[in-house]
Amino acid sequence: MVGNDFKCNVPIFVISERSHYYPGKTQWKRAGMTGLRITVKKDKTDFLEVVRKNILDLLSSYKKIFVAYSGGADSHVLLHLLQGIFRDKNGVKLAVIHVNHNLSPKAKKWVEHCRKVCKKLCIEYITKSIAVEIKSSDHSPEEILRKLRYEIFAEVLPKDACLVTAHHADDQAETLLLQLFRGAGPKGLAASPRKIKFARGWLVRPLLDCSRKEILLYAGRNKLEWIEDESNANTKFDRNLIRHQLLPSIKKRWPAVVATLNRVSRHCSEMSELLAMLAEKDLQYVISKSDANVINVDLLKKLSLIQQKNVLRFWLHKLCLPMPSEVKLREIVRTVINSRYDAVPVVKWFGAEVRRFRDGLYAMPPLAPLNNKKIKISCQFKLDPKKIKVCFRQGGEKIKMSGRQGTRDLKKLMQEWGVPPWMRDRIPLVYYGKKIIAVIGYYNDGSVAVPLRRSI
Repeated sequence: MVGNDFKCNVPIFVISERSHYYPGKTQWKRAGMTGLRITVKKDKTDFLEVVRKNILDLLSSYKKIFVAYSGGADSHVLLHLLQGIFRDKNGVKLAVIHVNHNLSPKAKKWVEHCRKVCKKLCIEYITKSIAVEIKSSDHSPEEILRKLRYEIFAEVLPKDACLVTAHHADDQAETLLLQLFRGAGPKGLAASPRKIKFARGWLVRPLLDCSRKEILLYAGRNKLEWIEDESNANTKFDRNLIRHQLLPSIKKRWPAVVATLNRVSRHCSEMSELLAMLAEKDLQYVISKSDANVINVDLLKKLSLIQQKNVLRFWLHKLCLPMPSEVKLREIVRTVINSRYDAVPVVKWFGAEVRRFRDGLYAMPPLAPLNNKKIKISCQFKLDPKKIKVCFRQGGEKIKMSGRQGTRDLKKLMQEWGVPPWMRDRIPLVYYGKKIIAVIGYYNDGSVAVPLRRSI
């Protein structure tokens, strides 16, 4: 039997030279033969059974399912599967969301192709368009387009509805390698969850157990017609380079690399979850008693350096801010957390900044330029609207406060109120004539109703 190929319907194993694995045993044993190769014949129904089970388990509770549909092979197969499974189920409706990126000269043809597919399948069709010029040195075009695409999905998705995407095992392997090359930690390397809260509803990925090869085989067997985006072959994009050059080379040596990388992603998910649990506990310890979004620096310093970095990442994520690089994170620890009490340091990166005031650590999006904004106030007494003016601090302002002798310098009052320096010129002041009658959020003399952050 040497040199022959056997096919069977039960999983055996690939056998190395002069070795054999006996099912049910826990060790390899010498078989006294060379060149023997056993392959497994995979039943084509395996794919359908796995996917059908995943879809029913994840989606049966929804009355309306929105499908992110590009018109490519992956999303077309997903749409075809969903239509076949839910076609005869009363009360379940499918809708397609197609996003036109306007980057290809064929974009309009793709919009029409997707429309025709949906018409043929009797499925509701929604198309949205992105019309922006991408210019950013901080983010890749793929990342920017993905963000814009998901903003559209979030806008369209109704409350408690479900968005379904066609991400599969190969996508997950590519993402892990991309993140690995960017130096990501466990959270960045973690596997994409099958189901996650998204916007006002849920995001579901039912094809994560399937390979690209299985999806293409299904598409071929069912004679599906799909779009081939020419940009997917362009290896100047990182993901395409990994897909078309790196992974095929690795597979020659390690054929099961996609499954292995998916396993690594699952391990990283578990590690990330454990780190988040620890960070949440530490955050409760270091959070300011007066402001749930501010960290007490003195308490933070009592944690180890590793715990500090872990809780900072968790805190920034909770505030929906982009993650800093490792270099920026070390800079936050060195120049902000360990600065003098009276210093006002700041560390900035794309989309966020961290500042310190006294014993408080603050994180926020970059401070925008001061623009004219409408502020609604309600008068408690009869005031002449023509005498009311709202403006920002210029310096040198004084307030005559009720129940106190003389006037007080506004700058010193803001120090007493604990207003961070970067906010002092951004708090609206309400004048009646030449008199300050309200400092929005901190003071009013009773003639106007404005909310106060704290008692004075």
